[in-house]
Amino acid sequence: MNLTRLRGACDPKPTCPTLYLTDQASFIVQGYIVTAPARPLPEDEGEVEVPVSMLWTSPAAPPDSPAVRLTDHGTAIVRGHLINDIDVLARLSLPEGEAAVEVQVSILPEVMSSAQ
Repeated sequence: MNLTRLRGACDPKPTCPTLYLTDQASFIVQGYIVTAPARPLPEDEGEVEVPVSMLWTSPAAPPDSPAVRLTDHGTAIVRGHLINDIDVLARLSLPEGEAAVEVQVSILPEVMSSAQ
C-alpha cells in the first residue's frame, strides 16, 4: 500500500495525528486511541481522535457520516478498520497511545476536498 501524507497535527513529524491518502481510494487516519467508544465496535474496527483542523481547514457543518463524529473540544472521532498490516504499521511508527484506522475516501468526501 502506498501512502501519501496529506497533513498532520505535528507537522513535520509523522508520530502524532496524521492523515494519509492511500493508493486504494482510502484514507489512513492516525490518532489517539479512543478507549471508550460510543457504541460497541467489531473486532477489526477502532476509533481514533484527531484535531478537526487535520481533517478540514474549516468545516461548514458537521459531517454526515457514521465514520466521524465531532466532539465539543475541537476534535473528531474517526471510526474505521484498524490497520494491522505489519509493513504499513512499520511506516507509520505509531507511538504508544495511538492507532491508525482506514476509511474509504467516498465516506468522507469533505476531507478529500479540503486536502487538495
